[in-house]
Amino acid sequence: MPKRSTPFQAIVHLVRQQLASPGVTVTESKLLVDKVLGIKREVDVVVEGQLDGEPIVISIEVIERSRPADVTWVQGMLQKHLNLPTSRLLLVSKSGFSRSAAIAVDLAGDRVQALTPKVLEADGESVVKTFYVDYVTYNASGCRAHVLDGGGLIPVEGRPDLDVFSDDRDLLGCLGVLTHELIHLQPVADHLNKSAHSHPEREDINGFSLGVVVDTLGYQLLNTESGTFHLIKAIEVWGSFSWRQTEIPLVLTDLGGRVFGAAEAPFADRPAIWVGTTDLHNQTTTLTWRVTDSTGPIRPPEPFRPTCFTKLTELLPTLVFLEESA
Repeated sequence: MPKRSTPFQAIVHLVRQQLASPGVTVTESKLLVDKVLGIKREVDVVVEGQLDGEPIVISIEVIERSRPADVTWVQGMLQKHLNLPTSRLLLVSKSGFSRSAAIAVDLAGDRVQALTPKVLEADGESVVKTFYVDYVTYNASGCRAHVLDGGGLIPVEGRPDLDVFSDDRDLLGCLGVLTHELIHLQPVADHLNKSAHSHPEREDINGFSLGVVVDTLGYQLLNTESGTFHLIKAIEVWGSFSWRQTEIPLVLTDLGGRVFGAAEAPFADRPAIWVGTTDLHNQTTTLTWRVTDSTGPIRPPEPFRPTCFTKLTELLPTLVFLEESA
């Protein structure tokens, strides 16, 4: 999370970011320059865009305390933004505002607004939209190549250092690398996740086994005794596997007319916040998560691309599997 951020501040940032209009930028913990003092001041969330061709800066300051924000905090924020390039100031308090603080906001004029999140209710109960996130980890411990010999298939027990050649007889790498690059293709992860999700004892699964058809790629093994090359029809892989599921109960909340769902739930054993918003006009829902501990962000991985056996990408977007198992 950015410096001086809190889970509630991160939620406010993600809500504004998800609902921002095209051309509008939303930045958390941004530094704005005080035009009198000439120094930079950190603002919790800054929304920047244009209105009728003129630049507009909406500054959002967030406070997350168990008690309502008091007049001292409000006056401090008003003074802070007096010489900042703030067109409009939104003061957001998770626990509301004291009476004197609310009066101070009213006296500041239309440029300043106080906002408090309001949980939506139905029949006296909070409205919650729950979804689930599956998380899988797996590692290969062995493999077997099935090669064509005449009209039949011969299983070849996999050795990591077994050389693999192209259809032009060029050495590409070893079977261990081919197996590694194969199982890290996204469709393999999707296949294992889907298989585990539908398994009646999915939480007890500790291993996987699958076979992938690769004969269209022309990869071959050399029989060193006969000197002949054999086309690899399929590769069978097995290893360790684990499946976990996290429940994400999004509580629907209104913040200044913007409705969103938010939850604090772990991801990959790290604390995280989740925010979801729905665009009713386009009938789309956006969901974003972010870790909230101090050990650095989990960054969404770049799509895996093989480096030695680049023709594996020709199997995408779908693979042909020999069996359904996890």
